[in-house]
Amino acid sequence: MIFLVEPLLFLQAVKTLIVDSIRLENFRNYKDIELNFCDGINIFQGLNGQGKTNLLESIYICSVGKSFRTSKDIEMINHEKEYFTVNVGIKNDATDKIFIRYDRQKQKAIAVNGIFLRKSGQLMGALLCVLFCPEDLLILSDGPSRRRRFLDIAISQLNPLYYYNLQQYTKLTAQKNVQLKQIKKNPKQKDVLFVWNEQIAEYGSKIIAERIKFIDVLKDLANESHAYISEYKEQLVLEYENTIELNEYDERHIKETYIKTLEKIMQREIEREVSLIGPHRDDISFRLNDLELKKYGSQGQKRTAVLSLKIAEIEIMKKNTGRIPILLLDDVMSELDKKRQEALLSYVKGVQTFITCVDSESFDQLKDTQNYIFNISDGAVSKL
Repeated sequence: MIFLVEPLLFLQAVKTLIVDSIRLENFRNYKDIELNFCDGINIFQGLNGQGKTNLLESIYICSVGKSFRTSKDIEMINHEKEYFTVNVGIKNDATDKIFIRYDRQKQKAIAVNGIFLRKSGQLMGALLCVLFCPEDLLILSDGPSRRRRFLDIAISQLNPLYYYNLQQYTKLTAQKNVQLKQIKKNPKQKDVLFVWNEQIAEYGSKIIAERIKFIDVLKDLANESHAYISEYKEQLVLEYENTIELNEYDERHIKETYIKTLEKIMQREIEREVSLIGPHRDDISFRLNDLELKKYGSQGQKRTAVLSLKIAEIEIMKKNTGRIPILLLDDVMSELDKKRQEALLSYVKGVQTFITCVDSESFDQLKDTQNYIFNISDGAVSKL
């Protein structure tokens, strides 16, 4: 039976990550605050625009090194200040503290347990985190880039080397695209593409292999979660959609096939002046009871599928690392009906969770001495 039925049974053999405290300086609308959290559920309530999501964002960047709301770190600096800092204290893990500082000169510093990191990618895995926000409900409706982003963030937390390979692949692909434009103007430079393709296939094959492995585990767990929430009336099927036609899925075969395919389409890429195949073009397909979920699924079915993905992501992290990640829920409860809310809340027992909402009255079942409720008003935080 899926772990949702008896969630606590799964928690006995693993270690729960706990964000014990946070201090923010000049972060968004918080000039200087320090908060302590409980091990269970922490609810941030307040009207829209008061800074609830800012708190989740500050925790999130200590997990993956970047925001889930903007690609520009400078936007997180309080408009009156020159820098921001975030200090997160952690217990029950080898990591005790994570520190991040960023200033208007675009200088960024990240430290784990007082040791500064050379690259932000080294932060991956220090604090495992699963985020569920309203934008995630678009995973099925939006284009492939949103689904690739979901994969890349989840896998990078499990395997920091994946994040490095992804960075290298992205850089090489951008450089190759520049080269393709030059070759179209001067075809004599065509032979240089063989060198680019070799390097791109080296990193691209590693990315594809890791994504396929991840999807193989994710699809079973997500299907079990979806079946439970839908009262076993629906079957969810996930597949990784390659732009490279593969017969085998080991890294060596992927690379060999990748290179051969790049050679076949070389002239097409020159004419189009862009890289046409690879991880940056791949996608995930979702089918529900043999129908394409994106086209034929109801909004409720899509919400259930995305919720199932997030629950499966937590389970994968538990199984692969022996640690239970923290869960960030940014105003998603209002997007779920009562049945789906209950399914999610039954699972978060034993998982440290941070929830934002306009009014905590809908969480009466969570209001006990083990959980904290914070009221947020214009950057001021008070514990109720």
